[in-house]
Amino acid sequence: MKAAVIRKYGGPDVFRIEEVKEPQPRAGEIKVRVRATSINPIDFKVRKGYLFFLSGFRFPKILNSDFAGIVEECGAGVDEFVPGDEVYGFTNGASQGGGLAEALCCKASVASRKPLSLNFDDAAAVPLAASTAYQALVPIGKLTSGMRVLVIGATGGVGHYAVQMAAILGAHVTGVCRSSGEAAARALGCEDVIAYDRDDFHKSGKTFDVIFDAAGKYGFRDCRVLLNEQGTYVTTVPGPSSMVGRVLSGSTGRKARFIIANSNDADLSLLRQWCDEGLMQPLIEAVFPLEETSAAYELAESGRTRGKVVIRTHSSRS
Repeated sequence: MKAAVIRKYGGPDVFRIEEVKEPQPRAGEIKVRVRATSINPIDFKVRKGYLFFLSGFRFPKILNSDFAGIVEECGAGVDEFVPGDEVYGFTNGASQGGGLAEALCCKASVASRKPLSLNFDDAAAVPLAASTAYQALVPIGKLTSGMRVLVIGATGGVGHYAVQMAAILGAHVTGVCRSSGEAAARALGCEDVIAYDRDDFHKSGKTFDVIFDAAGKYGFRDCRVLLNEQGTYVTTVPGPSSMVGRVLSGSTGRKARFIIANSNDADLSLLRQWCDEGLMQPLIEAVFPLEETSAAYELAESGRTRGKVVIRTHSSRS
C-alpha cells in the first residue's frame, strides 16, 4: 500500500511517499481502508521529535491519528463492526500505522460509525479536534446552559468545534481570534468576538465561567483574573501553570485543568449526531492529496489556518 512515511525526525520535508506492507488486524482490531485523515498539533510534534520519549526511534513511522474510511476486515472478538461499515475515529496510539496510509489497523474501541451527512474528507476533520473540545467543555469544564464561555483560538482546529458545542449547549460564547476571522467566529456561534491583533482580551472587563484556551497560548495565571469565582480554565497544553492551578484550586474556587482527549464510541456517537442534525460542521482550510503531505503540514503549521487541514489518501471524496 502507499503511505507517507518518515525515516527521521525533522521538518515537513522529511515525508516520503513509499510502498509499505499492509497491516493485518489482530484480536480486537479492525482494518480500515483509509479515505482521509487530518492534521493535529500532536502529529507535527511527533514528526519534529518533541515526543521522542513516547514515539521512540524506530523508523519508518506513519503519522496522523485521525482517520475516516471503510472497514475491510475485523480481527477476532470484534462484533461491533462488519466489513463495509463506514467509520471514523482517532487511534489514541492503539494502532498499527497511522492515517497517512491507504490502510491502518486500530482497536475497534477507538472507532465509531461515520456521520452520514459528511463525506470522508469532512469526517476525517472531526475526531480528535472535536473530541478534545467536547471533553474539555463537558466532563472537565462542566459546561451547562447559560454559562459564559471564552474560547481562545475560536477559528482554529479545536476552537471552532468548541464554539459550536458551547452554543449547542446553550452557553454565551465569546471568541478570541485574529481580526480577519471575526466573521467566521460569529458564523460559528460567537455572540462576541475579541480580535487579539487589535484588542487585549485581558482588558475586556468581562468574566467567564469557563475559559478554554484551545490555542494553548496562555496560562492559568494569565487568565485567572477573567474567571468567575467558581470558574474553570482549561487548556490543551499541560504545563506548570495548569498543574499548579489544579493542585492549589482543590474542589472550590477558580480551577485549572488540561485535557488529553481519548477516543471512544460514546463521544464520537454524540459528535456524529450533532453533525447529522446540522448542529455542528467541520471548518476545513484545505484538502491535499497524499503525495502533497509535506505541503499540507507546512500549511497546518503556519498558524494562519481556519479549522482543519485534511489529507486525502484515496482519490474519491465520497
